[in-house]
Amino acid sequence: MLVDIPWTIVDGELNIQRLIFRKDKSLYIVKEGEIQESKWEYLAAMDSLVVNVGGKKLLLNEVFADGNALILKKDGITTDFLCFVNQKEIPDLNLEGYLRKIKELEPPTKFDEISQNEYSDTDKNIIFTVLVVIVLFLVWSFLQ
Repeated sequence: MLVDIPWTIVDGELNIQRLIFRKDKSLYIVKEGEIQESKWEYLAAMDSLVVNVGGKKLLLNEVFADGNALILKKDGITTDFLCFVNQKEIPDLNLEGYLRKIKELEPPTKFDEISQNEYSDTDKNIIFTVLVVIVLFLVWSFLQ
């Protein structure tokens, strides 16, 4: 689910960046046509990736992954997230739209039933949009 997929992110400067995890554990980080080669390793015991970027090793925990979207969080108490989409499956790179779509397909939970009584759909959309903007900002600052 991770290998040979163009995992794509749009950073805060509206630059498209791609990560391509290869079977030989190499990693291509592509930005504006330039490739930085790196290494990666999957730690099944932690559902995490170790990624070597610029001489630094990062431990990134899986938050969400389904082959179309990949959300990773830098390990620790930090709120640094990286949110990627599979550009082959979501060519418009609209992660927010994709997450909304799959959320609509899920059966309601007790929390959803409670929150429907407390918040209007407009309030929920505003809250969701604010959270997506915060995550994207954190991703952008992480990549800087």
